[in-house]
Amino acid sequence: MPYYPKRLYKVALHTCLTAGIVASTYLVGCETALAQTPSSFIEFVNGKRLTYSTSGNPKAKGIELSFDYPQSWTGADGKRPNTLYQVTSQQGKGLELCNLVIKEIQLPQGTKITQRAIEELFNPANLKDITPQDAQFITGNRTTIDGQPAAWIKFRQKIDRAGIVLLMDWVMFEAYYDQKLIIFGCGVADSANKIPESVARRFDAHFPLFQQIANSLIIHSKWKK
Repeated sequence: MPYYPKRLYKVALHTCLTAGIVASTYLVGCETALAQTPSSFIEFVNGKRLTYSTSGNPKAKGIELSFDYPQSWTGADGKRPNTLYQVTSQQGKGLELCNLVIKEIQLPQGTKITQRAIEELFNPANLKDITPQDAQFITGNRTTIDGQPAAWIKFRQKIDRAGIVLLMDWVMFEAYYDQKLIIFGCGVADSANKIPESVARRFDAHFPLFQQIANSLIIHSKWKK
């Protein structure tokens, strides 16, 4: 029987979602811009980028990978056990962010994950099931990240941390490599008092940037074998 680690996968998603949000929430009372092409997208496509690498980071669990992000964003090491890095817009003061989580899939002794199980993991029919329970699934589909089997999922979530309540629209890019889940999540946050359509418009404006950042992810360990 192939082993399908759905429960562990959901835990990994929750870890990625809750990592490092509060650091970006003190601006929730400010007015947000109307949805338009973000300047950070123009930066990125014009090559004005910074690069993060997991090299030497024990949280990477032996995987060396990198991704690019706009130079106007600020990066910081993750504070949670499986969160490696978070980048936040407007020099770390904005309400757009991406973070990187790597989770090892703990298999029962003597069990190996099969290709069929990996394919089932990213089956579009299963994506709603692995969305966090407190989130509203929007859409998702199968894809690849640096040639590895993967999926992307869009969903909306209300987050309450220490009395700070945010509404967030997320896209999660999840990939399988070497018995590990690489989870790269990007989101747009705003005060929960904002109407969902306002957050959705800002998310839609940033979605092409999030895709570009995720597409820049390179699993160097894969190419060194």
